[in-house]
Amino acid sequence: MRRKKNRMVVFVTVWVLAALMLVWSSSCALAKQDWEAIEAAARKEGKVVIYSVSSRIFKLVDEFKEKYGVEIVGFDIGPDKQAEKFRREYQAGVHQVDVLFTNGTPELLGEFLPKKMVWNFVPDTVAPYLDDNEKEPLLVQRWSSRVLMYNTALNPEGPPVDNLWDLTREEWTAKVLTPGPLVGVMTNVFQTILEHPDEMAAAYEKEFGKSITLSRGIKNAAQEWLLRFVQNEPVFIDSTSKIVKGVADVKQEDPPIGWTTFSKLRVYEPGVYEAAPLYDLEPVLGVAYPTVFVIASKAPHPNAAKLLVRYMMGAGFWPWNEIGDYAGRSDVETLQVHLFNIPLFRKVKLWMIDAEHVYNTRYEFVEFYMSIAP
Repeated sequence: MRRKKNRMVVFVTVWVLAALMLVWSSSCALAKQDWEAIEAAARKEGKVVIYSVSSRIFKLVDEFKEKYGVEIVGFDIGPDKQAEKFRREYQAGVHQVDVLFTNGTPELLGEFLPKKMVWNFVPDTVAPYLDDNEKEPLLVQRWSSRVLMYNTALNPEGPPVDNLWDLTREEWTAKVLTPGPLVGVMTNVFQTILEHPDEMAAAYEKEFGKSITLSRGIKNAAQEWLLRFVQNEPVFIDSTSKIVKGVADVKQEDPPIGWTTFSKLRVYEPGVYEAAPLYDLEPVLGVAYPTVFVIASKAPHPNAAKLLVRYMMGAGFWPWNEIGDYAGRSDVETLQVHLFNIPLFRKVKLWMIDAEHVYNTRYEFVEFYMSIAP
């Protein structure tokens, strides 16, 4: 606990220095925003309503109210339910939410943005520290990922697998923990893997020393992998927290491996839970996806919404400063790399989600999965 506190002190100290630099930075690509006026208007609005994919939003309530005199009314809602709630409310003419904070980007890009139900807002104070794809079409707060992890304490010689195709071997029958393929983010993960048939074919040949033979009705190596994976009886557990603990628990004899969120490494506790990502897995460690902000087009508290977005991209980022959650801001990512002793985000073997493709092929994927499910 003391080590974690010291790390936080270092992070906050450097963060304050970075924040001071932002005040006079003139390299912003956006038009200058009048934050004095925005803050004054936000104080009059008095509150901001946010649908948040993360329960960590509640850690900001007191400090935001103290700093700005604005109350955060937060709702902890997963991406699928969040999208459905917002859609139903919008269609019914109920406009109570100001900010959507979500990793459900397929719905945002495929439906909400085109229909002008939400809009993208980028604070000018953070724009210089974001890549173009982190400013448009959506403002990215952080990059998360679903990766495969293994128990390091009970595998002292190293990872027990080195290829995604290992997950289809008999020795891993009923020993891979994963959220269901039709549940939330994991659907996007499997859809993304299906977008890489050539890489999956090459990984098969590297693992088995021969070209792949496809099963009847299967179109490519990526589909073949998913078929064999689900036939190998993975254990479906919807909670990624339960998955990482099931993998990392040192008091077991034959630990499984599991698909979980990279940031779940925060449960690491020597002698209790010990795990690590399979960094060198072929052809990929996992799938990365952004957590983003949008403002509702008919937000009742638009200025408070802008203020909260800026805060959560700045000093209010701290609840998400966890190992495995890479900040969109390049200056903060640099701090994280040193703080957590992890590689730069761009150097981790991850495939990036194509949110529009995922949205457009969602029903096709569900149909395919239902055709191969045991």
